[in-house]
Amino acid sequence: MRVTHPRRLACVWLLAVSLVAVAARAEEPAPRVVIDAPVHDFGSVEQGATVEHVFRLRNAGQAALRVDHVKGTCACTVGVATGDAVPPGDEAWVTVTLDTARLAGRTTKTVTVYTNDPAAPTVGVTLTGQVLTDLVVNPTPLYLGHVRRGTGVQRELTVTPGRPGTIVGVVSVESAHPSLHARLEPAPDGVGQRVVVDLDADVPLGRFTDELVLRTTSERQPRLAVKVFGTIEGEIAVLPPQVTFGVAQGESGDTRELFIHNRGTRPVSVTRVTVPDAVRYELSTVEEGVEYRLALQLRDDLPPGKIEGAVEIFTSHPDEQRVTVPLYAVVRPAGRRG
Repeated sequence: MRVTHPRRLACVWLLAVSLVAVAARAEEPAPRVVIDAPVHDFGSVEQGATVEHVFRLRNAGQAALRVDHVKGTCACTVGVATGDAVPPGDEAWVTVTLDTARLAGRTTKTVTVYTNDPAAPTVGVTLTGQVLTDLVVNPTPLYLGHVRRGTGVQRELTVTPGRPGTIVGVVSVESAHPSLHARLEPAPDGVGQRVVVDLDADVPLGRFTDELVLRTTSERQPRLAVKVFGTIEGEIAVLPPQVTFGVAQGESGDTRELFIHNRGTRPVSVTRVTVPDAVRYELSTVEEGVEYRLALQLRDDLPPGKIEGAVEIFTSHPDEQRVTVPLYAVVRPAGRRG
């Protein structure tokens, strides 16, 4: 007779218990958010018009659905019709209002809805359409990106007609910043114009923000302001550039990682780290003087609400003694399922 080893029997028993537990969790009633029309095309509107649309969120699950948070985008404001739990088969409404005063041309804006649906904790609703104006400048704002200190950067804007039959254009471009330069040229394809933008290599470390002013022949838009921004980086790089936990339970143990990398030739150490009170951290060395790992976790039993703060990283680099990384999270009550 073959005798099964007791350790093997124990392993089989533990596996069976785990499978039963997984199956039990899978059978637990859960909400299920359904948006039948997540994209609304508002057609064509004149610049400055306000667009509003109501999106229906249907609960097709077997437990109450909650909308924990709705995050808008630039130019969008949002409202939720009810903060109460949505029973199975019932609906909630999210109203999205779009201000087109600073928009031009084809426009698409998406709002993120955070729910307690375990299969879809975030869903998007979108407004799209054409904003009519004499001139369309693209991109706006103008993002320079992450620029290494001592390295110049060049970007370009395109200026095209925003409505049929428009015969207007840009006649000059102005910049108040001594390191930001722009020149106006005809577009290579003959349609519209382009603005070539140069940033000098001597800009100091940190966030760069300035504005270009485009003077035009349009009576409706005699002056167009374009924000120009970017980040001038040195030898210390932190990736990713921000920390987002999304929607977390109060007892969530999810970990987010930051890597601090020294791109210079001399060794650099991390001397100190500060984090928001809602967060705990662990700093470890990947390679002494070159790379460090920062593990971040939300603390247990946090009250529901938003967490918006920053991680401050202090180093021994003489010119880059502090690096700031934004941090964001939304906490809902621990253990809530309905």
